[in-house]
Amino acid sequence: MTKLYKGKYFSVLGDSVSTLAGYNPDGYEVFYNWEKKRLADIHSPADTWWGIVTEALAGQMLVNASWSGSLVCKHPQSEIESYGCSTARTSALSEGGRAPDVVMVFMGLNDFGHAMRPLPVPGKDGLDVFSVAYGVMLEKIRANYPNSEIWCFTLPTGFERGNGRKASPVCCGYHIDEYSRVIESCAESAGCRTVRLHLFDAYESLDGWHPTANGMQTIARAVLECVKEWCADDN
Repeated sequence: MTKLYKGKYFSVLGDSVSTLAGYNPDGYEVFYNWEKKRLADIHSPADTWWGIVTEALAGQMLVNASWSGSLVCKHPQSEIESYGCSTARTSALSEGGRAPDVVMVFMGLNDFGHAMRPLPVPGKDGLDVFSVAYGVMLEKIRANYPNSEIWCFTLPTGFERGNGRKASPVCCGYHIDEYSRVIESCAESAGCRTVRLHLFDAYESLDGWHPTANGMQTIARAVLECVKEWCADDN
């Protein structure tokens, strides 16, 4: 597994779960600012899921293009280009002329939380809109980085540190696993890898969604287990 990805460059397209102050592009909103880093006991990339994964695979981080609060879909009340299927986000994964060898796409939790019901799309519900947007996002990533491997993460759930209360798996009438199934379908159609986080244990979080350092380790272990499985299958 390590041999396959040794020296490879990894980029992340993500939301708040993957942010870290000082490690995201200028102008991107960050959840794990100096205060949240202290609360979550996350102090450096070594404490994040993406830092743990790249280190374990002997790879290198290229760009962490994660934006707190961002959705895959374009929100009707937002004109900023924070949505994942935008041209701006999908073209911000390279640096210095170097394209990533692997793009890790960990988005969709905010789409689940909003359910995208305000979108004025006749005859379409939130899942339909999410499916179209996720597909467009992958098409743009593939067009920008044709030689990159793309990993699509399904949506895990967390529990609150201290009380063990799990985040609700249902929002606005949709179950979070419905969004994960859309991600799986889009990934398969686009020829991408699927990291099925929704099949693993819930992770420790500050509020049900934003991981603590322990939660980051849980997510990282799940990612590495998925990588281990497909490496075994490829051989």
